[in-house]
Amino acid sequence: MDEQGKIISSCDVDSNLALQIWTRGKTPRLSVLNKNKNSRKLIHLSWIEKRDRTLSINGKKPGENISYTAGNFEPAIQKILADFYAKTNFKLKYLKLVIDLEKALHHPEPVSNPSEFALMSEDKRSSLWVADCSQGDRKSGVFRPFFLVTKSEAAVLSEEKLKISSITARGIDSLIKTGVINELKKINPERWHNTIRVTAAAMLLGFSYCGSDGSKMADSLWLAGEKPKNLNPNVIVQKIPEKKIALNDPALVKLGQKLTAFVRHYYMFNKIKISYESDSEKNLQEAGFERSRRIDFNAGTLGDVPYRVTFYENSEQGITAFNCNPRMATARHTGDMLIKIPTEIYKAALKANTMGGSEDDFFTISRLLWARQFGEWYLNLKPFVKKFAGLIDLNQGEKKS
Repeated sequence: MDEQGKIISSCDVDSNLALQIWTRGKTPRLSVLNKNKNSRKLIHLSWIEKRDRTLSINGKKPGENISYTAGNFEPAIQKILADFYAKTNFKLKYLKLVIDLEKALHHPEPVSNPSEFALMSEDKRSSLWVADCSQGDRKSGVFRPFFLVTKSEAAVLSEEKLKISSITARGIDSLIKTGVINELKKINPERWHNTIRVTAAAMLLGFSYCGSDGSKMADSLWLAGEKPKNLNPNVIVQKIPEKKIALNDPALVKLGQKLTAFVRHYYMFNKIKISYESDSEKNLQEAGFERSRRIDFNAGTLGDVPYRVTFYENSEQGITAFNCNPRMATARHTGDMLIKIPTEIYKAALKANTMGGSEDDFFTISRLLWARQFGEWYLNLKPFVKKFAGLIDLNQGEKKS
């Protein structure tokens, strides 16, 4: 322990290196300790997300250099994070964030007029639930799922169970009281339970927000509900107020969009293939794909720059391809981003992303890409937090039926 913070847990990687969790009341840091030199470096936990990332330290002998990959650190990270969970107030903050995040994810968007379904706003179309009170009586209606479901999931989503009895019963608390969210967790915990818990752990621990920097938001979550140090005994210090979690918060919007896209397209995300190619158009045509049309995407939708997306079809293979050409230089990849998905799956996604309105390629392509990106991020982080996050690992994720 020192003036700046304290070490909560430590684990030797070998005789040369130890990993530690260090904190001073905000988002914890990973401390990399070179035991040979007794030198320490603090880094964000997001550093270890790239398993092939290399760390080199000086050895005991002059000129000796020892290299590790982030993947070598997985067992040690699991241990020190589990210790951190047990020895600090992280557990309380984590469990509260799980509840808040679940409420934000399932927050139903109200619809009072049938015409709204034909041209839904971005917020309403991005939600997983609609509080449909459009059938003449604004005080009553039904919660409608706005995501693709299996037969097992559909069995617990009956209109009788999801009825809205009054204008004050259209919110998330009323949806929770129906019990359907807990039923969905039992049917497929990987989709409805584990996803939220891994996301909440990542948000608090200093991992990336699905590739974006969330350090400021993470610090605010740690400080919420705490009293700042009182430097003047004559002044009454108030607690920092808790912040309500909303997926459309500017600090959370990208993570929220990707989380929702993943849950919505859970049974599709692993069917999406992404590659990066310099001669993608030529390769597609040689593989029997035919070009059909193009759509332009603004910066911030598919990446940090604008993209021109060209549609390709291979009817013989039953594959739809989207050749995404960056219109400006991007550091995220070289060449074009090529997305391939079975045509049948893509058509099902188009249908699932509308509720009486017209099918929207722009909306669906972006959501499928986000679902794939979130799925990769989620599966990458899951091993680091599985020892303490309360995950259900029953291999119950059912196939699309």
